[in-house]
Amino acid sequence: MNLKDGTTESTLWLLHRSGGLRRLHERVLPGSVSILMYHGLTRVPLSVPDPCFVSRELFERQIAYIARNFEVLHVEEALSFQHRASTRPVACITFDDGFASLHDLALPILEAYRTPATVYLVTDLIDTDQTVWFAALHQAIMETTTAKIEVAGREILLHSPEDRQSASQYLQVWLKSHDRPAFEPALNGLLAQLGFASQRPSPIEPFKMLNTQQIQRMCRNDLIRFGAHTTSHQILTRTTKEDATREIRESIAVVAKMVERPSLTFAYPNGAIDDFDVACIEALRGEGITIGLTSSPGPALAGCDPFTVPRYIIPDCSLPRFAARVHHARFGASRISGLFRRESTA
Repeated sequence: MNLKDGTTESTLWLLHRSGGLRRLHERVLPGSVSILMYHGLTRVPLSVPDPCFVSRELFERQIAYIARNFEVLHVEEALSFQHRASTRPVACITFDDGFASLHDLALPILEAYRTPATVYLVTDLIDTDQTVWFAALHQAIMETTTAKIEVAGREILLHSPEDRQSASQYLQVWLKSHDRPAFEPALNGLLAQLGFASQRPSPIEPFKMLNTQQIQRMCRNDLIRFGAHTTSHQILTRTTKEDATREIRESIAVVAKMVERPSLTFAYPNGAIDDFDVACIEALRGEGITIGLTSSPGPALAGCDPFTVPRYIIPDCSLPRFAARVHHARFGASRISGLFRRESTA
């Protein structure tokens, strides 16, 4: 069985419709937790797609699937692994950054399906007319009338939506490689080339951030919880230890002051395994945080390191590909292949 990204859509449809993906999950990775990672939702498609933003309609189909096939818990409860007696797989729903679309578009769907979720806030952006840097860049790329820009000696074309999508992905990766002192000048230089030298673009609807009133309305019951995601979305290993600690502590303090029941979990910005370190984990422990969430894909298993918990980034994809992801199909298939290899050489 090969369930890599190249698996054909027809094969996935058969596995999905027959329930094979769920059976693989239950038999090969029983007790594992599927943690879903979203960012924002859109009412209408962006003129230049970005994988961090999924349509409201697709999101509802995905949540409906999760509600039918999973027991949905908050991260703290799920990772206590006290759900072992559950007859269904266990999933958690998370959102990074704190876009206002979570209040306007996601909340009614989560309420309708009674699916709990946790939102990780970039706290400096609450109650502002600013947005996360990658959304500002993407919007500038969408709106620019410039046909090309130059970055590090490379010409970046912006003729078509496809050109602009590729440019956005490339430039986001390029910017993430910069340490904090060099980051803002590099970002401002790109925005200037795109025609936004004097000020950043005013965020369009999908890129607007939550305000205090929306956050407090969302957490009136325990369906939605809020956790910290730093003050500025700083990649923690791209700055000094002191600055990383400040980003962690101040964001946790803001969330604790804003909501009655702050999450004891934290989401690392960008979330790759080299985007945080031992010093970051110690800072989290010092603030009473018990779980750190990454963006590394995979099942959360009993005994896993609570500060390097994997999550699945959920893109705009077909329902069978979504099901394959949340049922750990690649990991289950790899485990089966490993068993076959060991048996054949025994």
